[in-house]
Amino acid sequence: MASQTQHPILIESRRIARLGGCMVCEKNGEFRVYRKTPDRPVYLGSRTSPETLRRFVQRLTTVA
Repeated sequence: MASQTQHPILIESRRIARLGGCMVCEKNGEFRVYRKTPDRPVYLGSRTSPETLRRFVQRLTTVA
């Protein structure tokens, strides 16, 4: 099983994504964000640092 980074901001980003119906996967040093759909996960984008990932996930999951 692959090890995942346990940075506190990354943990928060994963929690926000999960609550918003998304998931964060870490691959090759970048964090990829997918939206969970009934058919398949849909790729939304990626970021390379936990700080930018958190801002990205917050923008994706915020309902205006």
